[in-house]
Formats: sequence, C-alpha cells, structure tokens
Amino acid sequence: MAHIVKSISEYDKKRWKVTLDEGAVTFLLYKGEKRLLGDAGNAASAGTENSSGACGVEISDETYRHILEEVLLPRAKKRVLYYLKNADKTEFQIRRKLAEGFYPEEVIEKVMEFLHRYEFADDVRYAESFIEAKRDGCSRRELEAKLYQKGIRGETVKEMLSGISAEDEYSACEKALRKKYTGDERKDFAYLARKGYPFDAIEHAINVLREEQGNGREKTADTI
Repeated sequence: MAHIVKSISEYDKKRWKVTLDEGAVTFLLYKGEKRLLGDAGNAASAGTENSSGACGVEISDETYRHILEEVLLPRAKKRVLYYLKNADKTEFQIRRKLAEGFYPEEVIEKVMEFLHRYEFADDVRYAESFIEAKRDGCSRRELEAKLYQKGIRGETVKEMLSGISAEDEYSACEKALRKKYTGDERKDFAYLARKGYPFDAIEHAINVLREEQGNGREKTADTI
C-alpha cells in the first residue's frame, strides 16, 4: 500500500515536518533523513520552504515501515528513557510527551509495549509512590485530583486512597494549616476547603491551632 504525501514543511532549523494520508500520520525527520522519502524528499528539497512540490507524491509502504521502525521507533525509545531518567511518569504523561514530538500512534504503541515489558511504565506503582510521598500535605480529594490530572483514575486509585483513614486526614489537614495559618477563621477554612479536606477535619485543625495560639498568648501575658 502506498502512502500519499500531503505536505512537507520546515519545522525548525534542523527538522522537517512530514504529513501523510490527508493528515492521518505526521512525523518529524532531520534534514539529512529527508532523502529516505525518495522522490517526495527530492521534490521537497527542490521546492519552496513549504515544499509544495512534494504534495501528492507517493511513498511505498516499505519506505514508510523503514522510517517508522528504523528511524522513529529507536528515537522515541531513547527520548522516553531520557524523559524517565530523573523521575517516574504515568502512561498518560509518556504518551502526551511522544505525541507532542509528532511520533505516530503506531510508534507510541510500540514504545509503550517496550516500557511495559521492562516495567518502566507502571501506573499502579507510580500512584502508590505518589500517594505515599504526598499524603502528609494533601487531602484524599486533592490526591485523587492530582492523579487524575496525571492520567491515573478509576477503581484502582479509589482503592489505594481508601487506605487513608480519618485520622490521617485530620493530621494532614492540621499540617497544611500550620503552613498557612492566618488566625482568620474564614480565610483558613476557605483555604483548607479548596484543598479538599472534609469539614470535620478543617474544624479540628482550626480548633487545635486556635487553642495553641490562645495558650501562647496566655503564657506571654503571665511572663509580662
């Protein structure tokens, strides 16, 4: 099956953006790799910056496969491993990163297969580590929202978060308030409510800090 070149345009100083099959597939090639497109690449080189001369030119499925498997797939794997070098990422984040780099969906799927095979992408492990690291400063609702933003959602997350007890919420709420305590109950209540803490935990935290502040003032007065 042949693929029709819709456009080849200069993406930046080093790369060209190639679009095939009426926009169904888009990828980036370095200028030295444009020759892999054969006649389409030659037409682009001879054309204007927008390379309109390449439009409608066919490339064989064999050529397309070669570009995908020998050029784009190794590059995508290398990019993802670098992306994961300093911290784990969710599958959603990895897919988004590759899509932003104009890697075709077929390449993205093969990269994910590779990552799953070697356990480089494990959303459950990521969620467990994230919850453990953040639970002291975030409410259960806030943790769920943050994981949702990272593409992790569903019953698995709810099950993990069910391990956070009411006592844990009280403790986390109190710690959060200590960092931002103003003494203005309306402001303090609104701040904790925005962070997703339940009302009983908020009331407990405000009462604890109000009592501490009151005791502190009494001790100062006694000293004077």
